[in-house]
Amino acid sequence: MSENSSVYRKMSDEAVKTRTGKDWKGWLTVLDKFDAQKKGHTQTAKYLREKQGLSNWWSQAVTIRYEWERGLRK
Repeated sequence: MSENSSVYRKMSDEAVKTRTGKDWKGWLTVLDKFDAQKKGHTQTAKYLREKQGLSNWWSQAVTIRYEWERGLRK
């Protein structure tokens, strides 16, 4: 795991909720409903930007964390 990638894993629920309005569990639920596992990284990040109002950085951070949590990324 690169130094950069570990940042997403270490981010607390409080930090993500302060910046995005949801904690990690909330985002996992949103992305499960979106069917992110099947739609893939690019569509998921786009969905978070366009439909959930996240910045480019946060859409990537949430997508990457989701992929790790669901075993899609190592």
